[in-house]
Amino acid sequence: MSKILPKFLIVFLTVIFFLTSCRKKEFDEFYGRPENLGDPIYQQLQAKGNFTRFLDCIDKAGYKETLSTAGSWTIFAPNDQAFNTYMQENSITELNADLASKIVRYSMIYDGEKVERLSDFFSVKGFVKNTAFRRRSVYYDFVYDGLDKDGKAIKVIDVNRNNGYVAGDFNNKNITYFLSPFMAFSGLSAADYNFFYPNSTYNGNNVGPGKLVDGQTNIIAENGVIHVVDKVLTPPQSIDQYINQKTDYSVFKNLLDKFVTYTLNADISHRYEVLSGKPANVYVKNYSTLLAYAPNNENYLKADANDAQSGSYSIFAPTNSAVNTYANTVLLKYWKKRGVNTLNELYVVAPDVVRDFVNSHLYATTVWPTKFTATTNALGDVTKRTTADVIDRQALSNGFLYGINKAQDASVFSTVYGNVNLDPDYSIMKQALSFFGLTIPLKTPSLKYVVVMISDVTLRKMGFSYDPFFVTAPIRGDAVALKRILQTHIIPLGDRAVPNFTSGSGILEASNGEYIKYDRGRLISSGTQDSTLVAKQTIPIDSMNTTPINGAAVYGKEALTYTVLNIGKHIEKYGTLPTDPYYNFFQYLNNSVMYTKATGAITGLTDGVNYTIFIPTNAAIVLAVRAGLLPGNVTTGVPNFTSTDGVDITKVNKFLQYHILNKTTVVSDGQKTGEFESLLKNDGGDAAKITVTLNTTSSLMLRDVTGATVNVLLGATDRSNVLSNRTVIHQINAYLKYQF
Repeated sequence: MSKILPKFLIVFLTVIFFLTSCRKKEFDEFYGRPENLGDPIYQQLQAKGNFTRFLDCIDKAGYKETLSTAGSWTIFAPNDQAFNTYMQENSITELNADLASKIVRYSMIYDGEKVERLSDFFSVKGFVKNTAFRRRSVYYDFVYDGLDKDGKAIKVIDVNRNNGYVAGDFNNKNITYFLSPFMAFSGLSAADYNFFYPNSTYNGNNVGPGKLVDGQTNIIAENGVIHVVDKVLTPPQSIDQYINQKTDYSVFKNLLDKFVTYTLNADISHRYEVLSGKPANVYVKNYSTLLAYAPNNENYLKADANDAQSGSYSIFAPTNSAVNTYANTVLLKYWKKRGVNTLNELYVVAPDVVRDFVNSHLYATTVWPTKFTATTNALGDVTKRTTADVIDRQALSNGFLYGINKAQDASVFSTVYGNVNLDPDYSIMKQALSFFGLTIPLKTPSLKYVVVMISDVTLRKMGFSYDPFFVTAPIRGDAVALKRILQTHIIPLGDRAVPNFTSGSGILEASNGEYIKYDRGRLISSGTQDSTLVAKQTIPIDSMNTTPINGAAVYGKEALTYTVLNIGKHIEKYGTLPTDPYYNFFQYLNNSVMYTKATGAITGLTDGVNYTIFIPTNAAIVLAVRAGLLPGNVTTGVPNFTSTDGVDITKVNKFLQYHILNKTTVVSDGQKTGEFESLLKNDGGDAAKITVTLNTTSSLMLRDVTGATVNVLLGATDRSNVLSNRTVIHQINAYLKYQF
């Protein structure tokens, strides 16, 4: 027994040793350092021999250990030739530690990536091919000396989000490159690169002002990837930093500063004290969320953690003279009569105007030099500026800057809405348009309008005012009535020219489907024509502004009101006497079961719905009687307005209903043709149709279901285009015949 045990132990230990050796070999093969893996970045640069300057910077910056050990970095390494050029161009004989640190940290980006991967956006869903042109560098600014709103010296750190400061985010600057896969995919060319770097040659392998050196990219190291560049890369300023140090933009900077606040941050204050050894209160420089973005935010939107790889900001920064010229000719044009003569004063009384002016120069996206007209700003406008207006161009750390010698002409100022927006005499109209959501079409350059202006004096006289302290109901007065009035003052033009209000005449459809008329310098609405005073039945046009890019603003002495009368009362107006043009038609209506004599209401017509009523002449009514469509003597055509026979009552109802278009208004304005439903319906609920076959400003032709043609009478003495309650009434030369 004692002899067997030692032999067993020897065999057992031999097996254990053999298994352990196998496992160690497998472990080393899986986890061990591959034999073909290059040395760390620092050692590889050292071995190449032509990176002595860059290695000196690494040493001074304190990054030798970082780049000699584990990690994952992409390094854009400038060779000694690049440094010699840089030092000569900048008259530098020795690189101090601060500059060395900037060069090294800005040349380092997180994660080791080959050139082929740099054009891909590393999103939360994976790589998106050919959509990236930036990467986050190691470099970031920390606390710096600044001034608060009162000019007091304070310690400041920049915001790292567009809506606040997030602890743990260092606001790293991004390095911009211009590689062929991204450029081709985005439809960009050498022109987009050379616009910013006119002294550099574009070859599709450009990093900032430099190029990747042929044959010296994708150098795999133990702790990353090396790409050799022929230029020394230094961290550019942010948009905020550049604007703040360029006196050419000091007036615009002053406007930006109006949206800045400084917030004490205890954590950063403590961190600053630990790092510097000096106690101080550190304030975060915040920009209001009223702006498109914070110009000092080095991150992008952060909708995705890495979205700065594929997006950046842009700014069209107007020079001092450009801002002042635009302010004097546009922004302050109407305010000067109120004694407001500067932008600082304008900000006090109309901060939204200053906000819109600033935002018109901010683009929360990348605007490439060849894509000016394809990119919209915070207000939804494309720039009206061209590259010829650009006197300064910078590819900055968080976006592109274009210094321009002409300010942006924002749509909120240059469209018909601008007349309301900029004139303090129309502030109630402005606030009400915004409250009712009526502003967007007016400030859309591609949509043409005529806006009839209503002054504050007029609106107050009508009982309307605007009180912003009542947040949910700021309209003082009947809000429903005010909205209807405002809509009547907004005239969509479509593709038509601005009408000749001075010497012409016509009828125009308002934005709510109601109509107004103009006649040789005067305006008429359904409400004004009801006035008992002849002088008040039309509104004189005082002046017009035809400079808006999408129409015109018309100034009148009063407002265009709407009628409160029911439609029947306007028919009655021209149908009481036997000699009146609507007499026969109205007499049938007046004695029908459809009509309420006291109010003028017509059964089947709903309040708030638009209609058109076609009234045959008295002679045409006689012909309808002879045709047996209306009660009366079929031989002589003499009408019987008061028949109580059931069949006759039905005839009258059907005749009247077929002469009323339901849910639409048609006038002689050249706009509407085609088939429209009448108020008449068969037993199955199908509406009888009327077809408008011809519509011009001088003729309006109809066709009934039998194919008969009828003309609207548009002569000076005819009663057509008569305005009523959401309705227009026309006189026609014959009756319309229905068939069921």
